[in-house]
Amino acid sequence: MATFHAFQRIFNSSFQFYGLSDWLLELMPDNVNLNHSNNRQSSNGWVFRRHNARSKFTCPNCTEFNSHSSSKSKKVSSWSSAFTTILFRARLDQSHNGQLIGRIQMKIFEQGCQTCNMYSIGVLEEKEIKKTFYRLYLWILKTFYNVRLADNDDDQDEPRRQEHIQQTKISHDSSRCDGCRLGWCKALYTNRNK
Repeated sequence: MATFHAFQRIFNSSFQFYGLSDWLLELMPDNVNLNHSNNRQSSNGWVFRRHNARSKFTCPNCTEFNSHSSSKSKKVSSWSSAFTTILFRARLDQSHNGQLIGRIQMKIFEQGCQTCNMYSIGVLEEKEIKKTFYRLYLWILKTFYNVRLADNDDDQDEPRRQEHIQQTKISHDSSRCDGCRLGWCKALYTNRNK
């Protein structure tokens, strides 16, 4: 489920269901400065939001294929992470006919393999992607339409999330996380509160 087309398919059906079919999902261009200290709201109207999700990583470099069969050999480097950082930026643009069109760009930060240090993007299950887009929908309502729903308060859930993270003692290799390196990963803020 890691391909952008899978995300786009789920996004389109979710946002149509939520009544926000005038919002589009795009990949974030490579030329965007992703350093957290430079981005809260850029001068051209983009507003940033991060989301951390659970995903499974498999290193493509450490996964060997047996040349005599189609199955993978025993050498596989894989790991799970509750700190897979997805960065969104959004803004409202005016179309040619004067209507407002919402644009959301996304970037999933990579993590590095502890065996060979090759970076890859984690695979999110469909359930996790839907949860991510629901949180994004709540943020869009609050940020662009000044609408707050009962379960829209991220700050209210934060103490429970922090407690859950500390209880489960999730390990995270911050030195091999692009989200941490650029200042977006939630693990940075969780570790400060210990």
